[in-house]
Amino acid sequence: MKFSDTDLGIYVSNKLALPGDERNEYRAQVGRLLDTLDAVLSGDGSYEVKKFRRAGSLEKGTSNRPRAGRAVDADVGVYFKVDDPSNFDIATLQRLIKTLLIAAYPQKRQEDFDDSGSRTFGVVFKGSGLEVDLAPIVALDAESNYGLQYSRAGGRVKTSVKVHIEHYRDHSARDPLLASTLRLAKRWCYWKELDGISSFHLELVLSYLIDRDGPASGLEEGLRRFFLFIMRDLTRGVVFEGGNTCRFSDAIVILDPANSENNVAARVERTERDAFVAAARTAFETITWAQVLPGKGETVSLWKELFGDNFSIDQD
Repeated sequence: MKFSDTDLGIYVSNKLALPGDERNEYRAQVGRLLDTLDAVLSGDGSYEVKKFRRAGSLEKGTSNRPRAGRAVDADVGVYFKVDDPSNFDIATLQRLIKTLLIAAYPQKRQEDFDDSGSRTFGVVFKGSGLEVDLAPIVALDAESNYGLQYSRAGGRVKTSVKVHIEHYRDHSARDPLLASTLRLAKRWCYWKELDGISSFHLELVLSYLIDRDGPASGLEEGLRRFFLFIMRDLTRGVVFEGGNTCRFSDAIVILDPANSENNVAARVERTERDAFVAAARTAFETITWAQVLPGKGETVSLWKELFGDNFSIDQD
C-alpha cells in the first residue's frame, strides 16, 4: 500500500523533527555564545568580527531529534575582517578562540572546546546537548555576504552562508514537502550508516530535483525520485545555475550554489559513494515493492528496513 502525506507526516512530526520549543531554546543558547565570543574577541583586539551568520539545519528548521548520546548541531559562519587574506592563519585563530572562551566559561572543561577541526572550532554544551561549530571565514565584501573559508592544510574556498540559507528557503517555498523529505533522507542515511554523506549533500540533491522536476507530488514519491536519482543519475553530478561538472573528477560532484567552482562533496570516497548508491537502489526497490502490498502491517515492516524500528504512522 502507499502511504499518504498525512501518514508519513505523523512519523516525521512524532519521531524525527526537533520540536519547535527545543529549537528556539537551542537558537537562544547559540545567540548567547555568539554574544560572548564577540565580546571576548573585541576585548582581545587580535581580530575584528564583522558578522555572525547562522547556518546549517538548526537555522533552516530541518534538524532531526538528536540520537542517543549525540548532540544537536548548530553551525555558524564567523566573518572576520582581515587586511591580508593570503596571510590568514586559521590554526592560530582557533587557538586564540579556545583560550578566550575558556576564560569566558570557567565552569567548562577544556575538552568542551575543540580546536582540532580542519575548518571549524567546536564548543560543546553537555547540559543542554548542543554542539556549536564555528567556521572562521574571511569576509570579502562590506556586508559579509561572501567569504573565504580556510583549512589547516592551507586550502581556501569562496563560499556564502547567506546564499546557502536563501537557496534552501527558496526551494522550500517552491516545494512545501522539502523539509519533511530531507528529514526522512537524513534518517535513512543515519540508519544505513552511510559514511561521508552529509545533510547538506542530501539537501542539495533534493533541491536539484526541484529545479529539474518541480515540487514533489507527495512525500512517498519524493523519496522514490530521490532514491532513483542517486542510483541512476548521481554520477552526472548536481549543479545549479552556471555550474559545470566536467572539470571535476571526484567520486561525487555536488556544486556549491554559492560557488560553482567548489565541489562540496569532494571529500566523499569512492567506496562511500558506492555504498550510497547501493543503499539507494535497495531503498527504491523496497518502497516500490511495498506499494503493491495489500496490508498496512507488512508495508510498515518494509519501511522499517529503511528507517528503523521507530518508524510508525500511528499517532502516539
